[in-house]
Amino acid sequence: MKLDLSKLKLHPRETETFFLLTRGKDNFLAELGGKFIDPVEVEIEVENTGTIFTGQGKVKTLLQLPCARCLRDFTYPVETEFQTVMVEDTRSDRFSPDEGFILINGETADIESIVEEAIFMAIPLCPLCQEQCQGLCPVCGQDKNTATCSCQEDTIDPRWEKLRSLD
Repeated sequence: MKLDLSKLKLHPRETETFFLLTRGKDNFLAELGGKFIDPVEVEIEVENTGTIFTGQGKVKTLLQLPCARCLRDFTYPVETEFQTVMVEDTRSDRFSPDEGFILINGETADIESIVEEAIFMAIPLCPLCQEQCQGLCPVCGQDKNTATCSCQEDTIDPRWEKLRSLD
């Protein structure tokens, strides 16, 4: 995802809006067991302040993720905002990509890393297919959302058995 800043570089104190549409990289979500269903839509407004470029943008896409309770795949919409600062690569002695700055190489700035970070931060720690998801039976593995099972879940760790007498 590269921005062509050649026109904006010539006009300090002005802004330019960019619209990008690209296919998401499924290997980015592989560790989560997810994948992109829709393309990644990015709208970013970049301002040339005279010394640096600041950007405020929005990301929109649709993901397929596994539910943390029942393990079924479900669709999860992502709509989030992000901000970034871009600097000329000739100033990399003062501004480092490790500090969150994006270096402008020639006339272009690659914002892929900041967009991926925004998407990743929008995914919940425990994605659920629905708030009322009952998950899997810990004994037989039956999906409790689709059927009931007759398993007994009364087994208690013997170390906690004394707590039953407190009722």
